[in-house]
Order: sequence, then structure tokens, then C-alpha cells
Amino acid sequence: MWTALSLCIFIPFATVLYDRLTKRIPSRSRAEEAPRSAFGLVRADKLSSRASAHGIDIIFVHGLGSNPDTTWGPRDGQCWVSDCLPQDIPLSFHKDIRIFFYNYDSYWKRDAVQARLWSLGKSLLDQITSEIRGTEEEQTRNLVFVAHSYGGLVIKQALIQASTNPLFANIADYTRTVFFLGTPHRGSNFSVWGSIAARALQPLGSNPSLLQEVAYDSLLLQDLHEEFENVIGNKLRAIKFYEQRKTQILKVWFIQWEEWCVREQSAKYSKVDNIGLPVDHYGLNKFGSKDENYRMIFRKLLETIKPIVSQKQRRLYSVPIGTVESYTERHRLSATVDEKLHVLHQNASVPYALTIHGLGGTGKTQLALKYVKDHQDDYNPIFWIDAKDEDSVRSSFERCASELQLSVDRTQIQSSSLQDSPTMQAVLRWLRSRKDTDEAWLAIIDNADDVSWGIKKVLPKGQRGSVIITSQDSQSQKLVDGGCEEVRVDTMELLEARMLLLRHLRLDLEPVPQDIQEDCDKIAERLGYLALAIDLAGAYIGNERDQRQAPRQYLADYTRHRDDLLQSEHTRGLSSSDKTVWTVWDTTLEKIERRHADLRPRWLLAFLARFSDGVVQDELFRLASLSISSVTREIYDETAELPQWLAKVLALDGKEWDDFYYRQGRNVLIRYNLLQRTQEDWAGVRMHGLVQWRAIKFRQAMPWDRWYLIATTAACVQLSKETARPEFRRHLVTHIPDLSRKCLTRLGIDEMRMPFVWNTVGGTYFDEGRWEMAEGLEVQVMETTARVLGEEHPDTLTSMANLASTYRNQGRWKEAEGLGVQVMETTARVLGEEHPNTLTSMANLASTYWNQGRWKEAEGLEVQVMETRTRVLGEEHPDTLTSMANLAYTWTSQNRNEEAISMMEKCFELERHILGPDHPHTVSSREALNEWQGGNNEIQL
Repeated sequence: MWTALSLCIFIPFATVLYDRLTKRIPSRSRAEEAPRSAFGLVRADKLSSRASAHGIDIIFVHGLGSNPDTTWGPRDGQCWVSDCLPQDIPLSFHKDIRIFFYNYDSYWKRDAVQARLWSLGKSLLDQITSEIRGTEEEQTRNLVFVAHSYGGLVIKQALIQASTNPLFANIADYTRTVFFLGTPHRGSNFSVWGSIAARALQPLGSNPSLLQEVAYDSLLLQDLHEEFENVIGNKLRAIKFYEQRKTQILKVWFIQWEEWCVREQSAKYSKVDNIGLPVDHYGLNKFGSKDENYRMIFRKLLETIKPIVSQKQRRLYSVPIGTVESYTERHRLSATVDEKLHVLHQNASVPYALTIHGLGGTGKTQLALKYVKDHQDDYNPIFWIDAKDEDSVRSSFERCASELQLSVDRTQIQSSSLQDSPTMQAVLRWLRSRKDTDEAWLAIIDNADDVSWGIKKVLPKGQRGSVIITSQDSQSQKLVDGGCEEVRVDTMELLEARMLLLRHLRLDLEPVPQDIQEDCDKIAERLGYLALAIDLAGAYIGNERDQRQAPRQYLADYTRHRDDLLQSEHTRGLSSSDKTVWTVWDTTLEKIERRHADLRPRWLLAFLARFSDGVVQDELFRLASLSISSVTREIYDETAELPQWLAKVLALDGKEWDDFYYRQGRNVLIRYNLLQRTQEDWAGVRMHGLVQWRAIKFRQAMPWDRWYLIATTAACVQLSKETARPEFRRHLVTHIPDLSRKCLTRLGIDEMRMPFVWNTVGGTYFDEGRWEMAEGLEVQVMETTARVLGEEHPDTLTSMANLASTYRNQGRWKEAEGLGVQVMETTARVLGEEHPNTLTSMANLASTYWNQGRWKEAEGLEVQVMETRTRVLGEEHPDTLTSMANLAYTWTSQNRNEEAISMMEKCFELERHILGPDHPHTVSSREALNEWQGGNNEIQL
């Protein structure tokens, strides 16, 4: 009975006491008592947002019964892993490093998960594989583990499984180092006390098996370590830190109980990389400040990651040239290059490709170099291929092979063709073999102006590649199969050109004086904003002693000695470029002349350069082609011929211009940006001012000016015959050359033939309303014909009539009247009063009287003209109808409306019948009648 009574008293007491003693033990099943950190892999830093290939992932694994919140920092809340470590890792390493906590459930005291070491190792592998090694790039990242206590056993178990399971093989392959911080490789002295506690807490759901697994010198740990060393061997580095102080278990007043948690012989297992720290077991992983213990671990960690990152960051940068010191940023172009080079062409031979094309000297190479400079950390390797000729390409590939340390059979190099070169094939093969896990590479193919020798066959290819091509050839984008972006580089903008010149001036003035800025702007304008020309001009002025006066002095020198300046070799040594404005297009011109000998593109360019402002409309060539043969014979003689190349350019197919050879030659020049298309009112081409200057220097002994005169005169002749497109005259007159007697004599034109040129061009000026220009030529025609043919010769009289007409249009009535009277009287005497020329001169004089308001005199002549034409030519002749209309206008000016309307009605009816209802004269007559009749009874056609 006493026994039963004792049990009845003891059991409730023990139960209450057990509850009181265990009440403070937290449970992970309660949300409020669970650690803040989520389970699995948790980012502990903000170093790199991108998981680049071959980077480093550092994973911190806590020990038994712990979590990241409590393991890696003291109670003041600072965590050395997330707060100190990222600050101390060199900034240049940041983009390649990520730091993670691994939080797993190793809590063994209450509501514990019934896990064991094998399953915990497997969970670590699963988490790493699914969370941070899902892509090919991530699977190439190096792994460094830092484990405290039991966490080291979890890592050993995980690496053993990874070494034997193909699903996790890349984890074992890429693990470089494991930091063991007090890991009980042989077990822990605390396991005995821990196991007792765990069994005592079994009613609360503890997990004693976790403690039993770390019993000192247990067979499980011995087998684990033996297997770990067998499968890992020397594949990774293990750094072991062990405690040099006992851990305090209990302290009452001056009495304290201390024990070794993990003895030295348990924490280390080889003769290397064993480091003792003067701390207890829980001081191996907690640092309140950057003390010496923290620094020791950090130094070892940096010692581990530095060679890995350095190897990854070893940049292969084989670019033998750089942006020039005077380089001026061209923001719009640079932004476009950046944008276009990130356009993906999935099916192309290289996914990212861009061609930068434009006229030689516009700064294409410098623009490519600027991109390389700005993005050199985005690519590895970066190669520069000089593609100006085969020898340069071969040399460039040899340099690339050397940088890549590729093994090449040197005995075959000299004897093989470029395409079969072992060096080139080795480089191309290396680039082509790069996988998604490798870094992106960039190849710059510079000066790819001549593609005829087969550069396309040696162009780098590969899925990790980007290619930039610089070329004067606008079709260079076709070098890349499957798609290639393009950027056309033109001349500089005003502010860019000014800044480039100012960079050459050594002025300690801020701001730069306005007069110097204006002079720089004038220089840029004179040079057509061509980058090369401006840079050479900058080198020239930068070499002057007086820097403030240098720009103005250059302008003066340019005005007087332009050819010398542009051809000078002296500034080439002062500038980064090895070319001058004189030589920059030589290679391209020689190449296209050689490749297209039948088209003579260089000759065509030189011919086009003669036209005003380097702008030529296709319509001018069409007009010229239709009259070129007759005009050539008219100006010279029956045996005169054009050179064969120009005759082909202006050839006829029946009665139409056969523009085939013109288009072919023009398109070659456009392809290499020596010409640009214009799509204004009239389609045509234009050329840069310095290209025009350079082209004019070609074969200067040839009769270029003679050919030019024939072409422009022929265009004027044909335009005078065509009424459908007279608006082209305003363009044509800008191309008319110097037609002075001296100039025509120099061109070998006989004096007897000069009036033809003057008459033809004068008519064009007249029709365009350029009276002064027309007058100048007509005076020369009149004086020459009068002297050579005589004053009464019909041609002389015609020239006088033309001049009188010009005077009328200028309102110079007296002069017009004087010539008109003289022409009328002379033609009447020489040709007769009824001769058509006499009647025309009378009509012209009547017009002069009419414009002066001398109606009676005008009427008298017009009546005589109309009656004579009616009698001689007939009432229905167009000239008779014109005289009838003129007389009607004179009558209405005298307010003789009924007579005027009656005459105009008769004229209108005849015109409608003879000329047709849509003829301009018929329409004009109808409109006059409608106006004179006040809109009543409006006449319809």
C-alpha cells in the first residue's frame, strides 16, 4: 500500500517537474519558435545577381540542433557571413561570387524530424541541384563549403553520395574546398551527455539517433571518414579548424564545469591545413568583430577563392590597338552599336553580329574600339583580326593562337593557303567549340573592305560568339550567314567635330573662347565633318606654337593651300592614323577598279565629281543620253567621239536611255559608300566634298571638262525639246560650267561652234527665268555671229531677237524696242515682209509695245501679222491662231470687249478643232473667254 501511495505521489510530482524543466525547450513545429531563416539554400549576400559560368558559390552549413540565425553570429544580431565577409571580399571578385546559408532541420530536442546523417546529406545534394545548379552555366560554378561541427559530417556524406551518383557528379567535380570548423570526424565527447538528454526527451519527440551517430570513435564515423578519403582523395582541399579551449557547461559561483566538445584529434585528420584557434567550440563560428580569429578564417577563404576567380577573370584581350587619345564620344552611334550587338539571330553562324560600314575616314574602327573598351569585361576572349589583306589576317590569327596557347604544327603554316592554315583552323575550332557554360567571346574583323579573296570562309563562328565587322562595303553584313545587324557611320555632328578639334588644342581656358569655337566649327565645315580629316587637322593645329591663333591660321592655310594640306604626310606622324585624306580611299578605289574593270567605276566617280556640290540626278544622265551624239558632233565635228566607258554610261536602247552600265558602276561606288543615294525631288547620288576633291585628282590630263560640257549641253538641248518635266531645269542650271570664250577655247571649241553652246544654255537660263545669265550668253552669241557671219545673217538676227526677248522679261523696254525694230526692219529687207521670221519679229515688237501700254502701235503690228499669216499660212495655222489671240488681248486692254470676245471665240473654236480641247492654247483661250464674259455662259471644253 505504501508503495502504491508513493507512486501516486511521485508520478504527478515527476510529471510536473519534467514539464517545468522542459517547458522552455522550443519546438520547430510552432511557427513562433521556428528560426527566421527559411529551410534550404538562402542567399546570405548581395554580391552577384547573375550566376555566371565558372564562378564560385560559398555554402555555409550549420551544426547539430542549430540554424543560420544562431550559428554565424553573436547575440547582438551581427552575422559575420552576411555583414563582414561581403565587405572584405575584393570588389573585383563580387560579380563571380555568391554566398548561401544551408538551413536543414537537425533539431533533436523536441518534435524532431526523424532524420539521419545519410538522408541529411542527400537533402543537401537535392537542394543544391534544384536551387543553384539548374542551368549548364550554374553547373560549372565552383563550390566551397564552410561547415560548423556536425555540418561537416553532412557535407562529407553529401560528397560521398555525389561521387557515386551520376545525378550529382558535377557537385563532386566542382567542389574545390571544404572548411571544417570543429567538425567531429571521430566523434564528440558531448555525444554521451547529448544521447542521455535525447533519450530523456523522447516523450517530447526527440531524435536520439542523431546524437548516437556522433559517438566518439563510432564505427559509423570511421566508415564515413574512410569512404570520404577513398572517393575524394586529393580532388579537393580540406581546411580544419579546431578549438583550443574547453567549452563551459555549468558555472556556479566560482565552481565551473568545462569539457572538450570536439577534441583536437577528432577535429583534424591529416598533417596539413590543421589550424587551432584560441576559442571554445562555439567561438569557431561566431565573431562579434573582425578579430584575429575571423581574419584567420577569412585569409584562408580568400586564399582558396582567389586563384579560382583569377583564373576565371584572366582576360584574353588580343587587341593590338586602342582608342586614340583624341577620341571623341559619339553617343548616338555608340548607343546604336550597343543596341544592335545585343540583337539575337538564333539561326545565324554567330548569334550576335554587327557590321559597321561607311565611307573610309568616318571613324568606324574607333567606334568598334570604343565598344571593346566599354565591354571588355563582358567577353573572354576578345580578338582583333586585321582583314585588310590575307597576310594581315594570317598574322592576326597567329597572334590569337599564341594568346590561347594552342598547339599548332608550325611546319605546315607557311606552305598552306590561308583557309587551310593550321593556325587559323585551330583558332576557329577553339571558338566554335565554346559551349553555353563558357564565357562569351568577341571577334572584331577590322578593315574588311575587300571581301573578294574569301574572308567569309575564315570568319569566326560559334554559339558563344559575337562579331563586329568594320568595312567600307555596305554589303559586308552578308559575310555572316543567318542574320547580321548593321550600323552606317556617316560624318560627325557639329558638336562632336568641334570637341575633337578642341581635344588637340592645349588650351588652359575654361570656357573656351567663342572665337576659337567658331573657328573650329568653320574648319569642321570645310572638311565636311569627316572624322579622319578633322583629326588630322587637329594634329596640325595642335602642333602650332600659338594655340589660340592655330585654328584661324589653319583656315587661312586651307584657303590658300588646300591640296598641300590634304596631301601632306607631315600630320600623319602627329595623328593616330597611318592614312591621310589623300590615301584613305586608295585601296578601295584600286580594288573596285580592278574587280570591275568593264564598268570603270573610278572613271565614273571622277566624272561625277565635276558636277556641282557632288550631287548628280539620274534625270540629267537620261536627258544627256538622248542628245549626246548630235551635240558631240555639233560642238566639235563629225569624227568626235566620247570615250568608250562614257559612251556605255550614256548609251541608248532605241529612243530610251539604256542605264544598265550607269547603274552597275554607280552601285559599286554606292556599295563602298563613295556615293550615297539621294531621294529628294529627283533620284540621284551625292558624294562627300573630300571624296569629290580626291576624285577630281584622278587622271587630270584627261579631257574631263570637255566631256562634262558635252553632257550638260546635251541635257539642255533635250530638256528644251521636252515639255512634260520642265521643273528639272532648276537642278540642271546648277551644273552648267564656265562658258566664257576663254574656257571654250581651252576646250578646243572653234569660234564658229561656240554660239551653239551659248544659245543652247542661254535658252535654258531664259526658260528658268535667269535673265542676267541668259543675257550674258545671248550678247556673246550676237557679237560673235555678227562678226563672223555678218549683221544681216539670219543667225545674227535670231540672236538679236533672243536678246530683245530677254530685255522684255527684265522690263528693259527701250533696249528691247531698239533691238526689236532693228530685227524687224532688217529681216523685212533681207527676207521679205511676208517671211515667217519677219512676222515673228513684228509680233515680238508688238509685245514690247503692248507691255508699255502702247496699244495702238501694238494693234497695228498685230493686225498686219494676223492678216499676213492668214493669207500666207492659212486661217487654221497655229501661228495664225496665236496672232488672233494676241490681237484679242490687245483689244480687251483697250476696253473693246465685244471685238475681243468675238475674236477669241473664233480663235477658241479653231483651236478646239485643230489643236484639241486639252491643248494649252485651247485651255488658255477658254479661260480668257470665261473671264471676259464675267462667268456667264461659261464655256466648257
